[in-house]
Amino acid sequence: MSIPRPTDNKFLHGPFAPWREENEAYDLQVDGEIPADLSGALFRVTSNPRFQPRNTDRYHWWEGDGMVCGIYLRDGRAAYRTRWVESDSMKVEVEAGEAVYSGFVNGGTPGRLPDGAPPAKNVANTNVGIFDDRLLVYYEGGLPHAMDPETLKTLGTYDFHGGIDVLCTAHYKIDPDSGDMLFFAATGPTITWYRADVKTAEIIDSHSFDIGVPVLMHDFAVSDHYAVFFVTPAQFRLDLIPQGRPGVVWDENSLDHGTQIVLMDRRSHQVTWHEAGGQFANTHFFNAYEQDGELVIDGHRITRLGTPADRLAAPIGSHEWFPPALPYRWSVDLATGRVKEEMISGIAGEFPKINDACLGRPHRYGYFVTTRGLADDTLSDGLARHDYLLDHTTVVEGPDGLTSPGEPVFVAREDPRGEDDGYLLSLWWNRATGLSELLIHDAADLRRVPLCRVKLPSRVPFGFHGSWADHQTLDRAVAACRNGQWLPPAVT
Repeated sequence: MSIPRPTDNKFLHGPFAPWREENEAYDLQVDGEIPADLSGALFRVTSNPRFQPRNTDRYHWWEGDGMVCGIYLRDGRAAYRTRWVESDSMKVEVEAGEAVYSGFVNGGTPGRLPDGAPPAKNVANTNVGIFDDRLLVYYEGGLPHAMDPETLKTLGTYDFHGGIDVLCTAHYKIDPDSGDMLFFAATGPTITWYRADVKTAEIIDSHSFDIGVPVLMHDFAVSDHYAVFFVTPAQFRLDLIPQGRPGVVWDENSLDHGTQIVLMDRRSHQVTWHEAGGQFANTHFFNAYEQDGELVIDGHRITRLGTPADRLAAPIGSHEWFPPALPYRWSVDLATGRVKEEMISGIAGEFPKINDACLGRPHRYGYFVTTRGLADDTLSDGLARHDYLLDHTTVVEGPDGLTSPGEPVFVAREDPRGEDDGYLLSLWWNRATGLSELLIHDAADLRRVPLCRVKLPSRVPFGFHGSWADHQTLDRAVAACRNGQWLPPAVT
């Protein structure tokens, strides 16, 4: 059930409002037909405060506790399950019966930590997907957590068999050729690149380099030969959080040359810096690829992100420092190092996605949710498909007033005939019922009325990222768990 909050903070109401119960249901109501070749599970992780935040006026959407939602599709039927990610820091708050940790985005007043409690909270709320036959939940402030892919029981933290020590990014990429996982860790001013083997899950490549400032680095991009990182004025100031001050800071004075694009050659580990021009931040990337002597990078660009460095004593509202982002393209001349920037679409949006088979290669289509207007109760308001060849963006809104769509996930049809031959899966909020629905659209023929609507028995609080696991990947992971082929990972 949804619990009302004594605040007008947008991030505690409407599609963001906490949902306190874990739920499961079978044979869900479906309007239309689930495509026969869509068999597997959609996993989403939500930002869902289990207890009332200590400072409701400063609470930010990024700080909610992780609750994983699994929607299992097979033979035209759907089942549903949600479970909390039982991190050690969550157990501290469950034992106390209230929030103990303060916010890290806009600051706040922490409670008294009991002896032995983790010094900081691992909210485990940012991304989720199957790797190494485990359902892994990511948050870039700590180690991932492993869950049973069927029951969603939390099994403990996961460190890639000793390959990482403190944290890693929530944004991983899967190499379409090898199946290896590509990811990084941002610890203060140090960036560490990782590659994990798909068969053993062991780290087979890593390299660390210094960027000079503690950038809030959430996403990155990869091409065949490069890992792409943006160094922006958006900083994560870990030193300010214990003081109750905002930890996400916009500091243009920290960069002598404005925003920089940093490329790491995946073969040699050579790092090069390129001036992008101006003061801005990226939010998320569609993709990157090399073509005709250039590295092309597609993503979303935002004009500021965080509390201005000169306003730390009186933070501005979250909505003021998080304006709508726009789709942009950056082209780096690999011979001269010069960067060219252009806006791709004037339609504001977030959560860009592609057909993951195109990762690191030229892509024609990009999908995202639109944020054309910051409504009183929502952040997103439509689903978009951009055709880079025709330079055209198609936008559809939800049927029957559905709104607040989350990040779309592209799932290819069996034996696809083209890049866009597949489905878009996304969760939407139904204002009338207060619940969520899974909408399945034809990615090649995006229309307001989807192929089907799966009615969920609860509301999935508006969250960040997720992934699709086909039935073979899912069945293998479930069997590995049931047969005891792997033990719970390192216990926190």
